[in-house]
Amino acid sequence: MTSLQGSASAPLTDAPGPAPMPLLGAAGTVIRYATDPIGFAGRIFREYGDVAMLVRAPIRVMSPNGHGVVLVNGAKHNREILTQHDRYHMYALPGRFYPEGEASPREVPVRRTMTGLFHVNDDEHRRHRRLLMPAFQKTRIDGYRDDMAALSTELVDRWRDGEVRDVHADMTELTLRIATKTLFGEDAGEDGLRLAQRMQAWLVTMFGIGMMIARDWPLLPYRRWLDLTAALDRETVAILRRKRDKGATGTDMLSALIAARDDDGTGLTEDELVGHTGVVFAAGHETSTNALAWTLLLLSQHPDVARDLADELTGALHGEAPTVDDLAKLPLLDGVVKESMRVLPPVPLHPRLVAKDSELGGYKLPKNTEIFLSIYHMHMDPDVFADPRAFSPRRWERIKPSTFEYNPFSAGPRMCIGAAFATMEIKIALATILQRFSVEMPEGSRVSPRVAITMAPAGGLRMRVVRGPGAARRAVQVRGRIRDLVRLPS
Repeated sequence: MTSLQGSASAPLTDAPGPAPMPLLGAAGTVIRYATDPIGFAGRIFREYGDVAMLVRAPIRVMSPNGHGVVLVNGAKHNREILTQHDRYHMYALPGRFYPEGEASPREVPVRRTMTGLFHVNDDEHRRHRRLLMPAFQKTRIDGYRDDMAALSTELVDRWRDGEVRDVHADMTELTLRIATKTLFGEDAGEDGLRLAQRMQAWLVTMFGIGMMIARDWPLLPYRRWLDLTAALDRETVAILRRKRDKGATGTDMLSALIAARDDDGTGLTEDELVGHTGVVFAAGHETSTNALAWTLLLLSQHPDVARDLADELTGALHGEAPTVDDLAKLPLLDGVVKESMRVLPPVPLHPRLVAKDSELGGYKLPKNTEIFLSIYHMHMDPDVFADPRAFSPRRWERIKPSTFEYNPFSAGPRMCIGAAFATMEIKIALATILQRFSVEMPEGSRVSPRVAITMAPAGGLRMRVVRGPGAARRAVQVRGRIRDLVRLPS
């Protein structure tokens, strides 16, 4: 399927897709896509099929060396792309802002601060993943349960009955604190928390619309982003060196990364450690934040599910946070989390870069073609998920889709290394919150997604917290573009 020899595949220029916009050309198409990636991709798939050209020109969307952009949908194509990681590469988290070739002094911190597993490929990826695995072993992750439970409890201790809160901000704070504690350990203290907050500012700035003008000029977001990157680099190096000087004997992830060795005794270099630290932190906390926020929104719109879940939690846990063993005995919680990440995946688009001439869906893909796999649209396949736009957690009692039909954490050799960590974190946080409070939307609420690589509620998510499990009585109608993605009560 991937060899071009003897292939009857058509050239990529024959692939269907929208025509460039008048005057603006390919850049106009990219702007239309960037303003509503999921909606625009859905229209393209309906009109042109599951392999469609978004941009035919060599324009930089994510890769600095992009050679056109293809949108892809469907488990068959998903399997082909995600199992052939020597042919379909990842690239650095900063995407087109990553400096290729000669880097200026201002760009050097970008090169190492956000490299990590995203940017390494082939044998280098296999080596790095092998060295990172001890930090994500089940026994180590299970050991973070107490921290996750304690920090979740500290958060809800501050909630007051009937108050309206930005729960997305609350979930951001919670996952920041969990990431700081588990990644850096106790000894990082305020330095670790400050680094975590700076990392959040870095992500928000990078995904802002102002970054379309990537010039190091006064007042532009790109200059602030470079300043933040340099600060992240300095502070990460300081924590690394301090921890290494103390022997790196802690139970935190960073200690495990410092101690990791190949069979020949070679470990990760300081540059590699800096890159992995940034990516592990950014990828882990951002996705968990959004999964928690979207799950709370969906429960507010389905109070019957919320009440059943509260009954399951209080009946099994009696007000306590779940142990690791408890998590396997909470089927509705498992279904709620899986279903939430199906209808509102925290990472709805998976980017790849064609590393060598290939073919997909009957079309030849030249090297450096960018690919966006739409996880959201794949999760809406009615042949796999009946009534796909419905939030129906109990469907997971009956179905078992393959990892290429349902993959909020990707699949294949590049499946998210922190998937088990994130799943445990999300479940412990929800179980802690929902035994003490229920959530409902204030009247007149509007919710729309902000989609970059991740999908978050634009402008936050204001919700009323009501003391008592399952106490919310009705679903308050929500307006906004969220209704384009999932069916909600009218």
